[in-house]
Amino acid sequence: MFKALLRIQFASLWAALTRSTTGKKKSGRGRTALVAILFIYMIGCFFVMFGGMFYVTAVPLSGVGLAWFYFSLAGIVAAALCFIGSVFMAQQQLFNARDNELLLSMPIPSAYILGSRMASLLLVNYGLELIVFIPAGVVWCMQLPVTAMGVVSFVLVCLLLPFLVLTFTCLFAWLLALISSRMRYKTAITLVLSLGFLGLYMYAVMNMQNYLMALLESSAIIAGSVEAYAYPAYALGMAVAEGDLVSLLGFAACCLLPFALVCALLSRFFSSVTAKRASVRIKYRRTELKAAGAMSALLGKELRRFASNSMIILNSALGSVFLVIMGVAALIYRDRLLEVLGLMPGGGGDMLAGVAVLALAFMGALDYISSATISLEGKSLWIPKTIPVPVRTILMAKVLLNVVIALPATFIASACVAIALPMTAAERLFVVLIPSIMTVFISLYGVVINLRFPKFDYINEVNVVKNSLSVCVCLFSSWGILAAPALLYVFVLSDVLSMTVFLGICTALLLIACLLLYLKLCRSEERFLEL
Repeated sequence: MFKALLRIQFASLWAALTRSTTGKKKSGRGRTALVAILFIYMIGCFFVMFGGMFYVTAVPLSGVGLAWFYFSLAGIVAAALCFIGSVFMAQQQLFNARDNELLLSMPIPSAYILGSRMASLLLVNYGLELIVFIPAGVVWCMQLPVTAMGVVSFVLVCLLLPFLVLTFTCLFAWLLALISSRMRYKTAITLVLSLGFLGLYMYAVMNMQNYLMALLESSAIIAGSVEAYAYPAYALGMAVAEGDLVSLLGFAACCLLPFALVCALLSRFFSSVTAKRASVRIKYRRTELKAAGAMSALLGKELRRFASNSMIILNSALGSVFLVIMGVAALIYRDRLLEVLGLMPGGGGDMLAGVAVLALAFMGALDYISSATISLEGKSLWIPKTIPVPVRTILMAKVLLNVVIALPATFIASACVAIALPMTAAERLFVVLIPSIMTVFISLYGVVINLRFPKFDYINEVNVVKNSLSVCVCLFSSWGILAAPALLYVFVLSDVLSMTVFLGICTALLLIACLLLYLKLCRSEERFLEL
């Protein structure tokens, strides 16, 4: 039975990459290749980022006799990445899984259910950990001598660390589940917390160089604090750098004993900690019912579903957040922005409006809500297919969802950038107009792509907005559509057309493309009914 549960958990992790969008056949080679390219690209970016960080710190720390602190630092970074990357997943899989009650009603030991789910979380933690430890090990081998005992300790530490992280992850996820079960505005609070974590992450990345310099200048003080107050990190570093067997055994005890205690505690009370508790309910208030048209009702339904899941908001509408930040920053840091743009060939000049339009449109492309709206219907797709409403109205409601969410932020950011940068009146008009038209284009384009590549066999709604083919195609092809005319102008048309004329041509082409996409949707009734 435990093997069967393990197979189910591992299959759910692999489902997003192996299942087709409609569940009728296996995914094609093109989709597999696209997913592989994106996966390799993301892993490569992390390797470069962490490799650069360890490359700067390896020799200086070793030179002052703090080689152990190098691996302690790698362990701390890996543990933080594993915790952040798996805590919400642990909450969903362990405590808020939809099939908890179904499995517990069967003659299956709760320890088997818990063990299978923790095994999948452990696998995720191994993947996140290796993103940090592989660059750390490679940099160490390139710059400093390596011993056989150090290699053995390094491998054992990599195997042991996720157990310690998973211990804290499970406890924190349990706490999150208890708190969220008593909250009224779960989506809003989760969204604010997630944006807060994202903001802290971006701030840390932008100031990484300063942090590394401060780390090297105060390495002895920080290392002393780690040795005094963080024994697991100290034992990890000593085990790998010095080959200390006692430290290795101590680190193993710190990882395995708390993990075993948490597993025993959760398996003993698994049925109670996963039970659904009554949450705060909004009191019913008698109000007058108002009639609404079909479009208003459908758009309201789309907005309610969109607002019901904070992870959908974060993954498909993050561009609106970045656009507002971009617009406000352009006004506040106007002088610094002009200095940076002045480094461009010719001091910016004619290219200024084009660069602003391109940056705003690229950021706006991160609002790809419409590319997953059909897939999010899931098992309820039969409802819009059977209601007495034209298919065009149903599809346009999904288009308007993207427009209503993305267009205000796009307009605000464009207006702020147009005010902040020195441009002509015509250029200011295009800076505001083109990103807004691009928002409408992506809204239409996303629904067209989702009609072609729907995904209905998902386990969680978040998988649709993160892993579905329609989302990938919409996002990256939109960026390609933006990059193509920019490159064409820079390398071919810059000596022939002024930027104002070129932006006018782009505006006309975008309007034509929006019209063609609208006509395409109006003629998609047969395709929609076939889904």
